[in-house]
Amino acid sequence: MRQPAVPAEVGIAAQRAGLQSLIDEEESRPEALGFTGDNLLAEPCRPLTPETMRLLAGLLEELYANIARHADPGEWYAICVTFDTDAIHVSASDTITSDDTRLGLGSGLDRYRTIIETRGGTFQTHTEQAHWQLDVSIPAKN
Repeated sequence: MRQPAVPAEVGIAAQRAGLQSLIDEEESRPEALGFTGDNLLAEPCRPLTPETMRLLAGLLEELYANIARHADPGEWYAICVTFDTDAIHVSASDTITSDDTRLGLGSGLDRYRTIIETRGGTFQTHTEQAHWQLDVSIPAKN
C-alpha cells in the first residue's frame, strides 16, 4: 500500500531541526575551548535531498573543527546558513590565531571545495591580515 505524501513543510521543518541540532552540538566544542560566536540558520525554502543534507552537514562539521584548530578563541566567529530557491549559502568568518603556522586550506576544506564546485557551486575564501572569510553557494538540487 502506498504511503501518503508528506507535506513539504513537514520535511523542511524536520531538516531544519536536524541542522539546528547539529549546529548546537558542533557549537558546544568551540565554546568549551573558550570561543564565542554567532551561529545563524535560516529556514530552508524547500526540502533538501539526502545527498545535499549530508554535504551541508559535513561542511558545517568541518567549519566548526577548523574554528577550534585555527581560530583565535579571544575573537568572535560567525557561521551563517541561508537558503534561496536555487542554492544554499554558507558564510563563515573568524580571526586566525597568531600561533597558527598552517596557511591556506586544509585537506578537509579542499575536499569540500572540489565537491561543491563539481556540483556547480562556488567556494571562495579570503584572508586579510588575520581575518578569514568563507563564502559558499551550493546548488539546491531536487
